[in-house]
Amino acid sequence: MEKPTANVNETKVQMEMEMEMEMEKEEKEPVEATPDSPHRKETIIDIPPVCSTANSSSYDTDCSTASSTCCTRQGEHIYMQRDPGHVPVTPLPEACGEDLDMLKYEQRRHWPWFILVISIIEIAIFAYDRYTMPAQNFGLPVPIPSDSVLVYRPDRRLQVWRFFSYMFLHANWFHLGFNIVIQLFFGIPLEVMHGTARIGVIYMAGVFAGSLGTSVVDSEVFLVGASGGVYALLAAHLANITLNYAHMKSASTQLGSVVIFVSCDLGYALYTQYFDGGAFVKGPQVSYIAHLTGALAGLTIGFLVLKNFGHREYEQLIWWLALGVYCAFTVFAIVFNLINTVTAQLMEEQGEEITQHLLHDLGVS
Repeated sequence: MEKPTANVNETKVQMEMEMEMEMEKEEKEPVEATPDSPHRKETIIDIPPVCSTANSSSYDTDCSTASSTCCTRQGEHIYMQRDPGHVPVTPLPEACGEDLDMLKYEQRRHWPWFILVISIIEIAIFAYDRYTMPAQNFGLPVPIPSDSVLVYRPDRRLQVWRFFSYMFLHANWFHLGFNIVIQLFFGIPLEVMHGTARIGVIYMAGVFAGSLGTSVVDSEVFLVGASGGVYALLAAHLANITLNYAHMKSASTQLGSVVIFVSCDLGYALYTQYFDGGAFVKGPQVSYIAHLTGALAGLTIGFLVLKNFGHREYEQLIWWLALGVYCAFTVFAIVFNLINTVTAQLMEEQGEEITQHLLHDLGVS
């Protein structure tokens, strides 16, 4: 066993010296005997808070409390009081400290760089297109040139950047302003909590899903606008609330704002489409497929990349389900576009050959 330290030895010597002094005083003064213990004495000694072992003192401990220790020696009771201001601090285990550091890292705030930068770029490109075109009324659509390198065109699917670059073009100021306001209102809170990289992935996944879905369902239209990314941010709020509802102060408010906005947007779209008597005939048609597929991408990617502060067991199942749904739809849309593009090229080549044969048979050079 280890030998007692110097501090313990000094404490023991001090205690013994004080005991001898007390015994000398007791010998000089008469001690009143009690029936139970005629020579029993009680002495209170203050000791510093030092650690000791079983062999570090000649006193036998028969009881102890948080503030004092009761010892006996030769029929005496000695109460060795500890410093009440001294509270022993137990160091946290290393694993617990790492968990706290990880929790602080996950809950830190981020600057919303992505939402701000993407909004500025969209405004700048629209302003450039607006003021380089002939003078028009403020509310009328900007005539997007069909040969623009940014617009999505179904007949140029092999130019892959068009599946993303169409988000920088907008039909009019209302179209641009609506998207900018919504992505600032709903995107900044998400990016502040979850970081630039996660929100950037969600937004771009929504843009990509919007063009992919349109190319499959409505493959004859050109596409402009960032509505796919905007609806991805809206759906990501639903994923965030599902994952972190217990850790959010205003989850119900956020959920209500998303539901109210989507309801108003859907109602306005239906009104202009079926009940407005053609007031928006000159305006662009709304791509509902881009909105729907963008929202689906935002929901599934949100489950995959957003921070999860709860880590409940069933959420692992949600993670795999979201991954499977997103991969299935994305792979199907990509394969569909490849097959459709190759088929269209073959038909075009065969059509030219058939036309040449017909002209040759007709004697037309």
